[in-house]
Amino acid sequence: MVVIDALGLVCPMPLIRLQQQLESLAIGTTVELICDDSGIEDDAPIWCQQTGNRLLSIDCNEQQQFIVRVVKVATE
Repeated sequence: MVVIDALGLVCPMPLIRLQQQLESLAIGTTVELICDDSGIEDDAPIWCQQTGNRLLSIDCNEQQQFIVRVVKVATE
């Protein structure tokens, strides 16, 4: 699993970081994005739908950090 630290970044930067990382990975790779921008809860499902990648989960930990897990499905 690849982990992307996007703490402190605001929309659209967490998704841009995710997109950039996915470009270099093989299909089937799981990526975990960690950010503290609450907008990711709305943005990640839409982004996955638009790009064809699969959203596995979105969780929020005690530090109000959002952990988004995505599987690369699309070749972009």
